[in-house]
Amino acid sequence: MLAEAAAIGDHGEVMASRDPHRGATEIVVFGRHPVLDALASEHVEVSLVRFAKGTPTQDRKLLVSACRERDVSIEEVSREELSRWTHAARHDQGIAARIRLLAVTEVDAFLAAATGRSARRPLRLLALDGVTNSQNVGMVVRSVVGAGLDGLVWPTVGQPWVNGLVVRAAVGSVFACPILRCGSLVEGLAALQAAGFSLYGLDAGGDRDLFAVEPDHRSVFVLGSEARGLSDDVAGMIDERLSIPMAGPLESLNVAVAAGLVAYHAAGLTRGGRR
Repeated sequence: MLAEAAAIGDHGEVMASRDPHRGATEIVVFGRHPVLDALASEHVEVSLVRFAKGTPTQDRKLLVSACRERDVSIEEVSREELSRWTHAARHDQGIAARIRLLAVTEVDAFLAAATGRSARRPLRLLALDGVTNSQNVGMVVRSVVGAGLDGLVWPTVGQPWVNGLVVRAAVGSVFACPILRCGSLVEGLAALQAAGFSLYGLDAGGDRDLFAVEPDHRSVFVLGSEARGLSDDVAGMIDERLSIPMAGPLESLNVAVAAGLVAYHAAGLTRGGRR
């Protein structure tokens, strides 16, 4: 089924409870750059591109050219029809595409593949607990991809699924992000922990400095929301709580900023390593 873009709240957050297609790999993305990024990405299949009447000539030419290269159907529709397709008239710029994400796998399938030779190399994952702002999620995706982590554990409950705002905030990097899909985060983390992954929880009152820790061979770094931190269920699973040191009078960082620091440290890049 086609997963339309979720409804957008007053503060740019996706109203997750109104999205009946959470977890679907076939979604609609919108906006000039996200659609062109999708057409240029090897990590998605694009089945249809639509643009509204009145779209600037230069944008139409770029879309037609990109669609021709990938043999993708393209349609011109009314502005009203496009808005019904995207559910994001204020954000879609009159351009949208139906795509299938190819970098999504179930946690169990990821673990089944992480055997044999692949089990010998370190596996480093990141997970978000209760982060509901789509723009924050998108910016975290950028860090996961930029640092070269092995995946982002992505629950279909309690976190917005891949939607138009996530795609825009990720600047197209979500297409290349290895997504480990699970029902609830607790379910996903429990499966990973049972497979030998250590769970590190980021907490302002953590027992150790993040940058003083050499991650275990298989590790998951879990970040909670700025307002509530880690949920009780997730906090009870954590093997070790880590904190990001603060030189100034701050208790914590924005979750997207913190995730960037965590991702690069987890990947070994803060220690001069290479993934």
